[in-house]
Amino acid sequence: MNSISPTLPISVPQNTKEAYPISVLENVKQKLETRVTHPAIIIPSPLTAKLRNVLKGLLMNKPKLRDIYPLEAGDAMPGIDPKTERKIVLSDKVENIFANPLVKTILDDRENPSVRKSSYDVILGYGHLTVDEVLSKVLPKELSEIPSSFEVVGHLAHMNLRQEYYPFKKIIGRVVLDKNKGIQVCVNKTGTIQNEFRTFPMETLADDRKKKTRNDSLGLLVEVKEDGCRFQLDFEKVYWNSRLQFEHRRIVHYITGKERPTNLKKRCKDNKEEKEKLPEKIIVADACAGIGPFAVPLTSQYENVEVHANDLNPVSYDYLQKNAKLNKCANLKTYNMDGRYFLRKLDEENIHYDHVLMNLPAIAPEFLDVFRGWKVDRKKRPMIHVHCFGSKIKGDIEVVERCSVSLGCKLDWSKDAVSVHEVRNVSPKKNMYCVSFRLPDGVKNVDPIIKFGDIVSKDDANDDCDGAIEPATKKPRLS
Repeated sequence: MNSISPTLPISVPQNTKEAYPISVLENVKQKLETRVTHPAIIIPSPLTAKLRNVLKGLLMNKPKLRDIYPLEAGDAMPGIDPKTERKIVLSDKVENIFANPLVKTILDDRENPSVRKSSYDVILGYGHLTVDEVLSKVLPKELSEIPSSFEVVGHLAHMNLRQEYYPFKKIIGRVVLDKNKGIQVCVNKTGTIQNEFRTFPMETLADDRKKKTRNDSLGLLVEVKEDGCRFQLDFEKVYWNSRLQFEHRRIVHYITGKERPTNLKKRCKDNKEEKEKLPEKIIVADACAGIGPFAVPLTSQYENVEVHANDLNPVSYDYLQKNAKLNKCANLKTYNMDGRYFLRKLDEENIHYDHVLMNLPAIAPEFLDVFRGWKVDRKKRPMIHVHCFGSKIKGDIEVVERCSVSLGCKLDWSKDAVSVHEVRNVSPKKNMYCVSFRLPDGVKNVDPIIKFGDIVSKDDANDDCDGAIEPATKKPRLS
C-alpha cells in the first residue's frame, strides 16, 4: 500500500486491487473538523423553554449538538450574573437572521432589555457529519459519485460497490456502521447471481456484532419485519430483497381482495347476512416461494387462503418452514423440489389452485412450458403471476411475448385478462415486471413436455442452467 497523503481527500492507491485499512480513516478524522460561527442571542434563563419553542424553525438544529449553552468568557453583561443567562444558537442558513421578525421582536423586548445579539463557534467533526458528508471529504474528488446508498435487511447493510471504490471499501463500510446505529454489519456484493438459488458472492466490509458465527460462511443471520410478519433468514444463503415489499403487498392484496376473513368470521358468528359474505377458499401455488414473502402473509393473516409453497433451494425451504411456524401459518404446505415438477405434482394430486406465483425474474417466463397440454378439468382458469425482467422501452409487450412463446400459444389481452405491472427500476435499460393473466384455453392444444431437461448431480449445480433442474442426490421434501 502506498503512503497516505496528509491532506484530504486521501489518494488513490497505486495498486487499485488493495484496500485501505480502517486505520486510514482514524488518521484523517481530525482533519475533518471545521469551525463554524453561528449567530446567537443571549436570554434570561427563565425564558429558555418559551423562546426555544418560539424560535423552533430558526435554531441551529444540528445532529448531536444542543441549541442552548451557558455563557462563554466575554459574554457577561456588567451587573448580571452570567449563571442566570443562556445562549440560544440560531441557524447559519438564514440570511440576516437578526432582521427576522421573530428574532427582532425578541431583541426589541423592553421587558427584557438584557436580551442581546451574540455568536457561538461550533466545531463540527466526524461525529457530527453524515455518511455523505464524511465520504465527500475523504474520497478522491475524481470519483464520479458518493457511494452511500445501501439496502437494509434487519441489522445488515448490503452495498453493491463498483470496482473503482474497492480501495476504499473498508472505510466506506466503517462509515456506514458508525452513522447508522441500528446496523451491525455491512457487506458488499462481489459478483452477480450465478446459481439456481439466486444467491451471490459477498464480503464483509465492517462488523460490530458481539457474537460472530464465522466458520465457512459469513454468518449473516438476520430477522426482518414486513407487513406484520417476521422473517428469519441467512442473507448469504437465500434470496431476499427489501425493495420488493410493496410488490409482496400488492400481490397479497390482489389475491385476497384486501379483505380480512379472520376478522370478518369473528364478526359474523351470529349475523347470517355477514356470514354469507365470507369469501370462498382461495388456493395458491407458489412455485418459487423463497422464504415466504407471499406465502407467509397469505396464510398467517387470511383464514380462507391455502398456499402450496415450493422452493428448490434447501436452505430457503428450511427458512420457509421456520417462518411458517414463527408466524403461525395455518394453511401452508411446503415443498422442496423443482418448480415445474411441483406444479405437475399438484395437478396429479387434483389440487385445483386459483393462482400461480412464479417469482424468479431471470427465467420465470420459460417455466410456463409446464402448462403445455394442460387438460385439467376446472370451473375456471387459474390466474398466473409471472415476475420477469424486460427492457424499459416496450418492455410490457416484450414480456407478454416471452410468456406466449413459452406457453406455446398466443395470449389474448382481453380474453385472458392480461395485465403488466412495472415493479421496479433495475438498471438504466431494464425494469422488473409482473405479468398477470388467466391460463389460456389454447394450451390444451399444445403438445405437452414430458421431461424438462436432464437431471444433474450436485457437482453440476454450478454450471450455467435455468434453475429448472432437480438435483438427483436430493429427494423432494414435503410437509
